[in-house]
Amino acid sequence: MENLSALRSLVAAAQEGSLSAAARRLGITQSAVSQQIAGLEQTYGVELVIRGRNGVTPTQAGALAVEHAGAVLARLEQMGEAMAALQTSGEGRLGLACALLMAQTVLVPVLADLRQTHPGLKIDLKASDAVQDLTEAGVDLAIRAGSTGPGTGTVRKLAEIEQVLVASPAYLDRLGRPTSPGDLARLDYIQYKDDPEETSILMESGERAPVTAAFAAQLPNLICHAVQSHLGFAKAPRFFVHHLIEAGEMELVFPEQPMPKPLYLIRAERSQGASKRVEIFVTRFVAELARTPGFRVAPDLRAQAGA
Repeated sequence: MENLSALRSLVAAAQEGSLSAAARRLGITQSAVSQQIAGLEQTYGVELVIRGRNGVTPTQAGALAVEHAGAVLARLEQMGEAMAALQTSGEGRLGLACALLMAQTVLVPVLADLRQTHPGLKIDLKASDAVQDLTEAGVDLAIRAGSTGPGTGTVRKLAEIEQVLVASPAYLDRLGRPTSPGDLARLDYIQYKDDPEETSILMESGERAPVTAAFAAQLPNLICHAVQSHLGFAKAPRFFVHHLIEAGEMELVFPEQPMPKPLYLIRAERSQGASKRVEIFVTRFVAELARTPGFRVAPDLRAQAGA
């Protein structure tokens, strides 16, 4: 069990990028996280993370350890859920929180299908871009992108969301297509919500591309409208703009560099009695992610999703 705690600390530190964030996620002290990782390094005789002023970065050995540790922890969680599912029912309420965009897109066919296949399962959806502690929100599960958010609970990575840069073909015809990330500075950036600190975009290559925000759109649909009106370029989840790209109304900027954003499932500690309901929802949701363009399902879930 001691090694499992250390593996959880290593995985959390690698995913969060810092020891303090990992400690908050796990509900322990930062020194405990550091000591557990140091214990693993001593056990295996290799350095697993590089500690720096800006956080921690896994070494090559650390990345390998995180990959295997993630699979081990996921399998243990699956075992626990399977054991609990033997004693729980698929009927009843399941409280779910997620962002508005996810609720309005990917979740729609999931909820419609579950209503037909499991009529006794009542999903209470709280769709909001405000990130709340699961206990305070009174929900069993939360789907969150980018970070795991506040509070405690069991965290599981479901997939990576491919974020892409898009503009209208007419806009790029007029201003010219960028040939390097540095070229983005001369184009107008349509920002999602107002974030004065967003002065650059981190590309998948690790390079930061400077951006000049022309204006901010408060809703995803406004982002699409602004791009289609030839007002600039924007960053958007591929699953949200896929149909517009296919229709030729939007064009990918640097299509070879999609920017991955982790998608997490956070399960509240209070939800242990809902294991069967959680299993039903997660199985159907992961299957939807696997068939939707723009999602990379986590390796340990690909067999479950039929991917």
